[in-house]
Amino acid sequence: MPYHTLKDAISRAIYAEIGAMNFYSRMAGKIENEEGSGKFAQLSKDEKGHKDTLKGWYSRLFETEFIESEEDIKSSEIGDIPISGQAGAIEALDIAIEAESRANDFYLAEAEKTEDPELKKMFEDLAEQEKGHYDLLSAEKNALTGGFYWFDIDSSGFLED
Repeated sequence: MPYHTLKDAISRAIYAEIGAMNFYSRMAGKIENEEGSGKFAQLSKDEKGHKDTLKGWYSRLFETEFIESEEDIKSSEIGDIPISGQAGAIEALDIAIEAESRANDFYLAEAEKTEDPELKKMFEDLAEQEKGHYDLLSAEKNALTGGFYWFDIDSSGFLED
């Protein structure tokens, strides 16, 4: 959905949050590991909170309630990813990581465009929360794939001879 106005941008953001919320909820229901399922369930709750915040701003700014369209919800949904074993979980994490990165970029760009200090803060806060989701999902993928970060090693002498 292209957007050119603040109203369009907030609408787009609401649908993106709905899509992410539904995706995380589906993943939580499919993941057998209780801890992993719980993390996706929490992400779904977080995205619902973002959606509710945006809908509140929509009502406040445009003096009308935001009415969700089933067609726009369907187009915002992240496709159903088969979760069968580690490969499926990693694919789901990759999709979620990319979505969180795009959401962070979108909210930062919208914060730059607005002159309303409260709205700017809301966009910046949402960007920060999406960055937190990105970091969490990246750490989950890292744990699943057995990777590690070099900066986690606390010994520079270890690599020097």
